[in-house]
Amino acid sequence: MHIKYKALAVVGVVTVLTAAISGWSSYATNAGVIESAKQRELRGTATLIQNDLQEQTNKAAARAAMVVHLPSIQQAFRKGDREQLVERLAPSFLIQRDKYGVREGQFHLPPATSFLRIYDPKAGHGEDLSGFREMVLATNRTQEAQKGIEIGRRGLSIRGVDVVKDEKGSIGSFEVGISFSTVLENLKKNAGFEAGAFVDAVKMADIATLLPKPDAERLVGAYQNVEATNWKIVRPMVSTDLLNDAKDVVTRIKSIDGVDYGVVAVPLLDYKGSRIGAIVAVKSFEDYQTMQDSALIRSIAFALLQAVFLAGAMLILINVLLVQSQTPVAAKE
Repeated sequence: MHIKYKALAVVGVVTVLTAAISGWSSYATNAGVIESAKQRELRGTATLIQNDLQEQTNKAAARAAMVVHLPSIQQAFRKGDREQLVERLAPSFLIQRDKYGVREGQFHLPPATSFLRIYDPKAGHGEDLSGFREMVLATNRTQEAQKGIEIGRRGLSIRGVDVVKDEKGSIGSFEVGISFSTVLENLKKNAGFEAGAFVDAVKMADIATLLPKPDAERLVGAYQNVEATNWKIVRPMVSTDLLNDAKDVVTRIKSIDGVDYGVVAVPLLDYKGSRIGAIVAVKSFEDYQTMQDSALIRSIAFALLQAVFLAGAMLILINVLLVQSQTPVAAKE
């Protein structure tokens, strides 16, 4: 019997260790797969943001190019006929504004004097924009189209600026500005991430003078939030360190009240490639947590089941061996 108890002790230790190692290995494998899935989603979201920024920039440039190459627009601009320009462009641009987020359409005289705002013809006629509209200055100076992100009097926009010219030469320029919220809304629709755009607060204060002063909660360190799909979700995930670190793509997983959130920060570059802020995207990873909890429960259940079967098999084997060892030789014969 003493030998049997020793054998049972060995069986117990071996069974527990084997089951524990097997269960932990299974859980670690599943956890690794889930963690990889999180990181892939975060990296994919960063790529989605960058691609959509490029796409919206190209759309702004394409719309501007289409307008500047219309002979009727060239003729009206050459004559300085503001009423004719509004009559020809306002109906289509109102549709563009309501359906596609085009919030600006403006003609300029060289080097950067406002000639006509399609959505508000009475506003800013003759205003000198040269102090802050570098894209307009660059377009009229180089006679080449410009596209990208720039801060204007009404805030941040994705812009395309092109040269208006006819057979007599250059007349001026025309720009199309797309609301930045288009990018954030697309991200929410396509990937389920809430997002916000944060821009250098000093630049916003100096240039976007037609916007009201931002609320204190919209200021995070040296940055101002200018757009957000859901501020209540985005704000707790944003810190000064995160925005400062977003000189390149940053991905993090942050836990609040026991819930994990995936956080992506993508640098926001102006048309010259200079960093002026960041786009931050946030999504609850609670589904991944549920998957990980389920994987843990399955691993524990599998380990227990394995322990039961292994222990049972070894006990049967030990009993058989003990019985055989204690049976007299004559009885065996």
